[in-house]
Amino acid sequence: MRSLCLSASITKRYENLLTMESAITWLLVGIIAVLCYRNLRAKRYLAERQRKVVALCRQVSEMKDAEDQRREDAARYKRIKDENDISDPENQKRFIEQATLRADRPVNSEAVDVLYALEEWIETNQSDWRLGFEVSMGAFIKTPFFDEQQQKRETELHKKAFSSYNSKRVDFLLIDRFGMPMLAVEYHGTGHYQSEDADDRMDVKRLALTRAGIPCVEIPEKTSSEDIKRMVTDVLRAPQNTRETQELPAQSSSEQTSKSSRFPISFARFISKNS
Repeated sequence: MRSLCLSASITKRYENLLTMESAITWLLVGIIAVLCYRNLRAKRYLAERQRKVVALCRQVSEMKDAEDQRREDAARYKRIKDENDISDPENQKRFIEQATLRADRPVNSEAVDVLYALEEWIETNQSDWRLGFEVSMGAFIKTPFFDEQQQKRETELHKKAFSSYNSKRVDFLLIDRFGMPMLAVEYHGTGHYQSEDADDRMDVKRLALTRAGIPCVEIPEKTSSEDIKRMVTDVLRAPQNTRETQELPAQSSSEQTSKSSRFPISFARFISKNS
């Protein structure tokens, strides 16, 4: 009886040991599985971080290459700009040295007849006057000078006005013995209307000359020498008060008086000759 009880007890203990061993085994399997899962996640995380680092390094490299390219382009653009800067005297000399230049007449064959007619008129009627051709309007029409204390808006206005006519030229300009402009002459030859804005440019010239108080003669093509001289005489003989002239604000009253009084005196000899 005792032996049976002992055997049953041993059997039960053995079963308990087997159960405990099985539990420990499964526990170890679970721990190993968790560790493997965490290890796998860690590897995936590291792989993802590594991909991000590689992508970031690639972006940084691309940005660096782009910046280097931008700097290179900027340096090349600056070099090209400097090499073609027309305001640089060294470039100007280089351009002239590389170009083929030739002498050419400054007045075309049509305008030469006008030039000679004007010279004949000066020699006959006003020998102390002189004749210039292709004269920039900015050389003989000026805007008032404003110092820093005067209004900026008015200064900017006159700068814009000067820029509007500065680059334009008159075909011929008659000046008196004091160098003052007395008459502008525009010749409308065959090449005058080749550009579409010829009329607009001429309107700007007329307005600037009128505002400056300088009379202008516009000579059509194929006008004879005698007709040219007659047209000049008619314009210069016209009374001062019949011309639509306005002096620039910069001219003082003494300058206006000097200019208005000088013309009748210098032209009196022509009137007496032809009276």
